Amino acid sequence: MSALFADEILTERLRLVRESVAESDLGERYASLSTEAVDDDELAYVPVEPFEHLQDAREFVAQREERMKSGDAGTYVVRPRNGEPGAGEVAGEAELFAMWDERTAFMTFGLRKRFWGRGYSAERAAALLLLAFERLDLDLVSVTHLVENENSRRAIEKYVDRFGGERVGRFRKMHVVDGEPVDLLRYAITAADYEASGERPNCEFVYDADGGADA
Repeated sequence: MSALFADEILTERLRLVRESVAESDLGERYASLSTEAVDDDELAYVPVEPFEHLQDAREFVAQREERMKSGDAGTYVVRPRNGEPGAGEVAGEAELFAMWDERTAFMTFGLRKRFWGRGYSAERAAALLLLAFERLDLDLVSVTHLVENENSRRAIEKYVDRFGGERVGRFRKMHVVDGEPVDLLRYAITAADYEASGERPNCEFVYDADGGADA
């Protein structure tokens, strides 16, 4: 296994797929996050601007590709698998950012509105936790949400509890939305928490570089 981050992660209902400019359908990526495709509330708590033209989509994918190549993050486009409503479509984006010197990571996730309420956030989080602790040998994974984001709070609290983590605290004025500083809530799951929980997500990791795939 030569790559730090898997090129593809398969869960029960989702495919998390590495992105590159050369391999991506930029028209599809543009259509999934264009100003016409998303509602204001869909990105209200996500630090992403909707695309105004195709070049925005290209730059977005290129930045994510560079983070993956540099080893700074695992960056994935999330697609429902066959059998799910909207199978194969772009449902969202997931990232696992690694701070190697600290042996920690943090997760981010953005999901299109039509895919809300399916439990995809928890399924994606479980896969990235397994990657962080069992593949990358990290010690802690954290996640944050804006205080006002109740949907994220409910989703995060469920999987943090499942894996034995905890809410760390409220961090004041740690993020900026529409030019205004806002508060964040932060949660953390340690490798010890993960191990003690006994939870082991059913995932398959695919590494294109060596042609391998394993559960």
